[in-house]
Amino acid sequence: MRNRILFWQFFGAHIVILIVAVGSVALYAWHTSSREFHRQWIRELESQAKLAAALLPRGDGAVDDVAAQRFMERLKVLGDRRFTLILPDGKVLGDSESDASRMDLHHERPEVKMAKRTGMGISERYSATLGKPMLYLAQRVPPDGPEQAVVRVSVPVRSLTHELASTHRTLFLLLGVVLVATLVLSYWAALRIIGPVSAFREGLDRIGGGDLSHRLAVPAVPHLAELARAINRTADRLQKYIQAVDDERNMRALILANMTRGVIAIDRRHAVMDINDSARQMLGLKEPVAEGTRIGEAVRYAELLALIDASERQEGPVEREMVIGEAGDILLNMRATALKDRESNRVGTLMVLSDVTVLRKLERVRQDFVANVSHELRTPVTSVKGFAETLLDGAMNDAATAERFLKIIVRQASQLETIIRDLLDLSRLEQSSSQTLERQETPVAGVLKSAVELCQARASERGLTVMIDCAEKLSVQMHAGLIEQAVVNLIDNAIKYGATAEQPQVVVSARREGACVRLAVRDFGHGVERAHLDRLFERFYRVDKGRSREMGGTGLGLAIVKHIVLIHGGTVGVESELGQGATFSLYLPA
Repeated sequence: MRNRILFWQFFGAHIVILIVAVGSVALYAWHTSSREFHRQWIRELESQAKLAAALLPRGDGAVDDVAAQRFMERLKVLGDRRFTLILPDGKVLGDSESDASRMDLHHERPEVKMAKRTGMGISERYSATLGKPMLYLAQRVPPDGPEQAVVRVSVPVRSLTHELASTHRTLFLLLGVVLVATLVLSYWAALRIIGPVSAFREGLDRIGGGDLSHRLAVPAVPHLAELARAINRTADRLQKYIQAVDDERNMRALILANMTRGVIAIDRRHAVMDINDSARQMLGLKEPVAEGTRIGEAVRYAELLALIDASERQEGPVEREMVIGEAGDILLNMRATALKDRESNRVGTLMVLSDVTVLRKLERVRQDFVANVSHELRTPVTSVKGFAETLLDGAMNDAATAERFLKIIVRQASQLETIIRDLLDLSRLEQSSSQTLERQETPVAGVLKSAVELCQARASERGLTVMIDCAEKLSVQMHAGLIEQAVVNLIDNAIKYGATAEQPQVVVSARREGACVRLAVRDFGHGVERAHLDRLFERFYRVDKGRSREMGGTGLGLAIVKHIVLIHGGTVGVESELGQGATFSLYLPA
């Protein structure tokens, strides 16, 4: 439909112009030809009238009936023209088509009167004698001097119009051929131009609609071909520019989507410009936030909104922390800074959210560790220093007292050495990894037997029996020395806390469970309350600090066990109920 309208807008204008032009030419030609044809007939009649006048007597010769008869006989050779010979008094002396004796006087005829006056007269009027319109031309004879007669030549108007109509038909036929040929050429030219123009419009619609790979066909018309090439070059540049913008936007979106920190960008009206998935997850937003949504409608945290207000009141960045979560166990660090354009004008606010829950927890663990290490080291150091000073102050003189004090110093020094050794072992384990650990296929039963032998003497002192439950063929890829150390720590822990009068034994077992091999050490002591289970493998964590120190524990044994299993790619676990004892498990990849 558009192409048809465009075609008729273009071709219709050509039709109107051609019709007006050809019509003007036709009108001018018709008018000019009619006038020229009339003049030609006048000239022809004038020449015939002069020729007829030359046949009359010259000089003073009288024009009588004999002269008239001879005049008419000579004029018969001039064709179908009507000739009339009129005397000065208006009497018709002879007529080539009528009986002169029956004709009226002609001195009042317009052409005759004009001929008498000027020498030649012309008129076009109805002939009462012949009963039809005639064109008359009268010639005075002679033109100068005494008048002898008036020679009149006439021709029917119908003859003139017939020839003129034939001429006009030929002229109009020629103009019609010219008009048709011109219209055909205009139609062809319109198709040749409108076709590419329509293709240009459709192509530009496709390019404007997003199909930047589309290119216009280059037509044969030179100017349109250059226009098509220019449009295609522009489309190439536009495609490259938009592709670069898309790549940049996609890269920005990819970076924001993969950031572990939350990012929120808002404009001056507090409408959201961008927000990544991490920010939505941190703030508990289940649905995506549409661009243009007010930040106060999407987020209900007063601390965040206050941060935005504080950032807008000052130039530099503003940093605050906020506690969120149903249990209030998530700590977010919020940092807000101004968004500026190229002219350094503020256009919005950028906020970066960081989940510092783990970081703060690690800081607390570090602080607890430092405090625990200081406390654990201070006790033996204080004892060694105190008893040594007492000996120097005179207790050396009492042999029994000196010996008792020295034994205490040795015992505290040994405790200090154990703590330092465990700390060094723990540090070494933390620096190791599963990639650098040397492992080999080792029978599990052998490792368990070696560990039990190392703990057998102490178990016997406490009246405990250590039992082993393990298949001889069970083996694991492991570092035998480290796994033995872990099992020894667990058995030692079970001996300290698991001895009871009802069931004085410790069971060490190993069996295959799916993709893992489980090493377990179970005691039948008092057990551990459920509130303490998640923290048993932390450094220096003690359920009963006073009782643990009495038994000589450092609080690092289970932490060392955990790190040994971790560098093997495994996990640790504990199960316990009060009065039912506890089971500590090591899960190693099979």
